[in-house]
Amino acid sequence: GAFTGASVTKIGLIESADGGTLFLDEIGEMPPSMQVKVLHVIQEKKILRLGGTTPVNLDIRLIAASNKDIKKATAEGSFREDLFYRLNVVTLRLPRLCERKDDIPMLASYFIEKYSRPFEKKIKGISSDALEILMHYNYPGNVRELENIIQRSLALAESEVIRIEDLPRDLQKLEFNTFKGEGLLALEEVEKHHIAKVLNKTDYNKNLSSKILNLPRTTLWRKMKKYGLLDKN
Repeated sequence: GAFTGASVTKIGLIESADGGTLFLDEIGEMPPSMQVKVLHVIQEKKILRLGGTTPVNLDIRLIAASNKDIKKATAEGSFREDLFYRLNVVTLRLPRLCERKDDIPMLASYFIEKYSRPFEKKIKGISSDALEILMHYNYPGNVRELENIIQRSLALAESEVIRIEDLPRDLQKLEFNTFKGEGLLALEEVEKHHIAKVLNKTDYNKNLSSKILNLPRTTLWRKMKKYGLLDKN
């Protein structure tokens, strides 16, 4: 919207998504005033630039996400019903991390690679004991909580692997005796296991597997060759 006295028009975040996709995260936390503005944009497919007087047409694809039950919030009156039905055209439910724990090793591997460079660490993997704890945790904060755990553990790690003592204290109390000693799972071993599992579940459908793994087909093929996974048998 515009404010009194504004003389220079500026492109806002919503308009910058024109011709593309606008992702609204945690819409369940959106205040009523913002809900009205988003509803107006969806209905009118126009927006008024900061300092502008003429509406600008928009062509955007809208994706909204929430960890709350928006339908329930609508019934309780904390979320606008008209906005809910405008957004609820196609619904995709992503299971919580505690419902798909097989993804934890791959996600942990991804976050280790993501944060090793910013923290100037050369973390090669995670100890079996530490991974076992991560596999048993319920993650009320979902994937973001796992990301935070890995980020914190990397910051504290003094060796080339994340160990139990690097995990948050409340997780250290969840120590299990499933693994003995300090066996290590290298990042490549975790990646190989996950790729093999996806390939088997898709009956070696490389197009589908590359989409599930979020990898280009050429990258998937190189990794399959690297890990000796080219042969279905």
